[in-house]
Amino acid sequence: MSRRNEFGRLGNVAVRWMFAPDASSGLRLEAFRWATTLTLLIYTLTWAMDASEWLTAASYHISPEVSRGLQWPVPLLPAWALPVFLVVYLGSMVAILLRVRPRLFSVFVFVGLAYVTAADRLAAFSMNKIALVAWAVLLLAPWIPAEGPREPASEGSEEDEGEAPAEPRLGSQWPVRILQGTVMLQYVGAGLCKLQGDWDESSRVLWYQAQGIYMTDLAAWMVRTFPVELWSVLQHLALAFELGAPLLFGVRRLRPVAYVWGLGMHLAIGLLMHRVGLFSMSVVAYYVLFLDEDWLRALRRRGIF
Repeated sequence: MSRRNEFGRLGNVAVRWMFAPDASSGLRLEAFRWATTLTLLIYTLTWAMDASEWLTAASYHISPEVSRGLQWPVPLLPAWALPVFLVVYLGSMVAILLRVRPRLFSVFVFVGLAYVTAADRLAAFSMNKIALVAWAVLLLAPWIPAEGPREPASEGSEEDEGEAPAEPRLGSQWPVRILQGTVMLQYVGAGLCKLQGDWDESSRVLWYQAQGIYMTDLAAWMVRTFPVELWSVLQHLALAFELGAPLLFGVRRLRPVAYVWGLGMHLAIGLLMHRVGLFSMSVVAYYVLFLDEDWLRALRRRGIF
C-alpha cells in the first residue's frame, strides 16, 4: 500500500509539473512566440526571392503519384497570387513582432507555414516541420484574457515610468512543457544518431563534415589551418552537449553553462556551414523557454516582446 501511495504521489507531482498554472509560463510562451517568429521571418526572407520555384509551377514539382504518396496533391499558386501570399505571410510575422494582435496573426502564420511546407513536402526543410509543431502548440495554448490595469513596474525601474505591460497568463503550463521537451528531444535525438554512426569511434568525423557541400570560406580556412586534434575536441564537445542537454537545461544552476555552451556550438555551426545556421537560430529561440522570470520581465518592460 505504501508503494502504491508513493506512485500516486509521484503521479500527482508529474501532473502538476505538466498541467498546473504557473506565474511565469505566460511570459515564457509569449517570449518564445516572439523569438520563433523572428527566426521564421529571417528564414523565410532567405528563400522568398526564389519563392516562385517553390510555390508556383515555374519549376519542377514531383507529382503525388510518382512520389508514391509522399507528396500531397496541394495546388500551386498562380503567378499573380504569389506576391499577395508573401505580403500576408511575411506581414503577419512582422505584426507579431510589433505586438499587433499576435494571437490573430499567429493563425495566418500557421496556415502559411503549413501551405509552404506541403506545397513541396519533399523539399521542405526540418525547420519547416518542427516549426509546425511549435505553432500548433502556440495556437492551442490556453491563454487567460488580461484583466484589470497594467501591473506596476518594480521599484526603481526607469523603463516604463512606473508601469509595466500586463503580464500574459496561461491556464496551464503544458504548452511550455511540450516545447521544452521538443528541443530536448532534438538534442538527445541528434546525439543518439551520432552514436549510431561513428562519432564516438573516429576523431575526424567533424573534420570531414566541415568539408561537405555546406562548407563556408571560414570552414575551408579552418580545415587547412587547425590540427585534427582540435576538430576532435570540438566534435566531442558537441556530442557531450547534445546528450547532456536535459541535465544542463533542467538544473537551474547549470543553465548559464547550457546557454554559453549551446550558443557557442550553434554559432560555430552557423559560421562553418552555409545556411545551416538558420536551423541553429531556430533552435536557439527555444532557449527563452528556460530563462529566469526576472530576465523575461525586464525584457518585456523594454518592449522586446
